[in-house]
Amino acid sequence: MTFKLNRRTVVGAAILALAPVFSAHADALDDIKKRGTIRVGVLSELPPWGFVDASGKNVGYDVDVAELIGKKLGVKVELVSMNVAARIAQVMTGKVDVLAATMGMYPDRAKVVQFTKPYAALSIIVIAKKADNISKLEDLAGKKIGVTRAAAQDTAITQAAPAGATIQRFDDDAAVVQALLAGQVDVIGGNNTYLLNIKKAMPDSTFEQKVVINRQYMGVAMKPGQKEFNARLNQIIDEIKASGELNAISKKWTGQDLPELVTELPGVPFTVQ
Repeated sequence: MTFKLNRRTVVGAAILALAPVFSAHADALDDIKKRGTIRVGVLSELPPWGFVDASGKNVGYDVDVAELIGKKLGVKVELVSMNVAARIAQVMTGKVDVLAATMGMYPDRAKVVQFTKPYAALSIIVIAKKADNISKLEDLAGKKIGVTRAAAQDTAITQAAPAGATIQRFDDDAAVVQALLAGQVDVIGGNNTYLLNIKKAMPDSTFEQKVVINRQYMGVAMKPGQKEFNARLNQIIDEIKASGELNAISKKWTGQDLPELVTELPGVPFTVQ
């Protein structure tokens, strides 16, 4: 493998060094209620999770979850568009109150931000042409692999790819998919919803899922130490799961029922400790 240092680790370590400063901030729930608005960071280039439609409106799975959170809190929702690499910095510097931005729940991130219970799940996978003889990670030797810089699949591919594989990083998910379609890379690391986007772009394409690397769960992320805010958001997630509203969002955007969501993840607390 040609890449030795995980960019997400470097960025995460830098932000982690600032975490004690930011975590001292008072609980945000009172501020949000007084303001009458919750500022939610969402992705702008990752269908079906968060993207901007033809009319310039933010839409997607994460956006619908954000709107439900605002409704349950009784406040307006201000959506703040961002890319994958900017997510943690945006919430830690107070540009947004929370992230509903397809944030994979991993121990390294949990050292920097506080997660809620998960509200969605997906699989991190390898995608290639149907004709390509790839059935296991070892088959990626000698392949050029495209990933989104600092995303969960970047970390997963970096850790799992065999010697001889070349990893090429792009700024966003759309660029990764385009690189695959244009033949700039042999395969890409992504999630199972990538295939939906590929089929929309090229209905006759023969790209398919080759290898499942891991299962990823997504939670709302906020600054650490906000016990009341975290507890209220967990309550809201429980409510929209029980009501069927979260399942309706899943079916609307992924075409599938809401998968089973875990009640705990090693190294990732869902409540303020």
